Amino acid sequence: MTAPDRTEVLVFGFPQTGVPFEGGLVGALERAESGGAIRVIEVLFAGRDAESGELSVLSLEGGAGELAAALADFRLDRDRRREETARALEGDTEEDYGAALEAGEAVVAVRVEHTWARALGDAVGRSGGHSLGDRTRGGDVASLRLHALDAARRARVG
Repeated sequence: MTAPDRTEVLVFGFPQTGVPFEGGLVGALERAESGGAIRVIEVLFAGRDAESGELSVLSLEGGAGELAAALADFRLDRDRRREETARALEGDTEEDYGAALEAGEAVVAVRVEHTWARALGDAVGRSGGHSLGDRTRGGDVASLRLHALDAARRARVG
């Protein structure tokens, strides 16, 4: 018995704190992934500059190890930030983000696969057992962007 892929979307909001992103989040993802418990599938960052209100969006797929360099370039290179934002906004409009983020705010969403669940399911199957049910979601998690913006809107209202 092979357990189905189990994915989860984690969304984190950053209200107007002025705290710079300096790699702590990426480092935590790399450590979690290197331990083998999770696999990072996709990451979305969306934020508005506190002074100008300029929107920056970065959407990446792949493991946490690939994120460090991409995020550093994004954070430090204004032209790269604008290019990545334009690419990430294809099919969306800046207004989609405007309802969720005010100047100085940011949201980070991470889609992870719980690789531990597959190993556990395999071990149960080899022992003759089977799953009787669980409450985790499989691969049908909706758009990372929708999760991130919805969570940011709810946080502002709630």
